[in-house]
Amino acid sequence: MLQVNLAQNGEVIDRTDDSLLVRFFLHPELDEKRSNEEGRPIYRDIEMVEIMSAGSRDVLHKKSDDMSRRRFKRQYDAFKSANSEIIVGTPLSQFPFISASERKELEYFNIFTGEQLIAMPDGNIDKVSVNGRDLIKKVKAFIDMAKDTSIVSRMTAENESLKREIALIKEQMDKILKMQQDFEPEAKTSKGKKGI
Repeated sequence: MLQVNLAQNGEVIDRTDDSLLVRFFLHPELDEKRSNEEGRPIYRDIEMVEIMSAGSRDVLHKKSDDMSRRRFKRQYDAFKSANSEIIVGTPLSQFPFISASERKELEYFNIFTGEQLIAMPDGNIDKVSVNGRDLIKKVKAFIDMAKDTSIVSRMTAENESLKREIALIKEQMDKILKMQQDFEPEAKTSKGKKGI
């Protein structure tokens, strides 16, 4: 495992960091909440750091934090200057009708998500792709259909939850009625004994 001695403020005490290969990068992470709401996969780019030790096969991957950003400030600053925007949305790879070549072409024009494609200004559509307008219609229809499916899925889940709650309430009511019926004959029997 990689080990470096640090002071309280995150400064490197010994120069072991000089032998490390450090790379910050963006990694797509599934946003489960938004994906469930939208009915399609929605990803969010998160900052990660990869630390490799020279002469070792050990590689550490972890989410970037304040400590690693301070510790490897030079590498982090270089990363930030190259990647100024974090992308959120449905990656082009999630649309089955967009071919690999179309995806590469769109990425050349800095379009990485379906949402970016739909939001593209009309004047740029023909510059980006010969069939750009058709592609936008398909992506929009796909996203709208996913939203509709999401609504139906949510309603179905809510309906199933309500059915379970109703069944539980019925079961509880049946138990209460049974207890009441079991209790009533004892009360009648005890009244009858007093009258004799």
